[in-house]
Amino acid sequence: MLDDGVTYAEIARTVGGTSTASVGRYAISRKGELAKLIDGEPTTANVIARLLEAADHARDARRHAKLTGSPVHQARMIKSESDVLSKLIDELGVTDMSIAEYLADIEIFTQAVHVMIRDDAHAARALLTAVEQFPELDQFARTLATHLEVLR
Repeated sequence: MLDDGVTYAEIARTVGGTSTASVGRYAISRKGELAKLIDGEPTTANVIARLLEAADHARDARRHAKLTGSPVHQARMIKSESDVLSKLIDELGVTDMSIAEYLADIEIFTQAVHVMIRDDAHAARALLTAVEQFPELDQFARTLATHLEVLR
């Protein structure tokens, strides 16, 4: 139903016991990373970048607590930093920070592509033609095609 353009609310009404929010979460979870970028939704790269920033802030707070805080405050800051790093490793599988840098670069590049798509329909159509040659990018192609329809 999602691929047919049925609204989240209509799907929630059709499928008993389902909320509109849960349909939205499901739709986001099945969408490819490139399609999320085009739609302005959070991507894995964005989440990783934010977690890295949180880890950096937690590290700074832990260091500051070591100099000025009580042992209890230091322990809290150690736990805070550890929790963020655990999310990166356990939930997102980031074990090498160069992966995070690579993903951040890809996200910036795809934001540039998004600007191109928004500002140049001819270039967007050419991109769609190229993307359609790769079955692995089917979700992205559908999202791009939808945006091109909106631009008309």
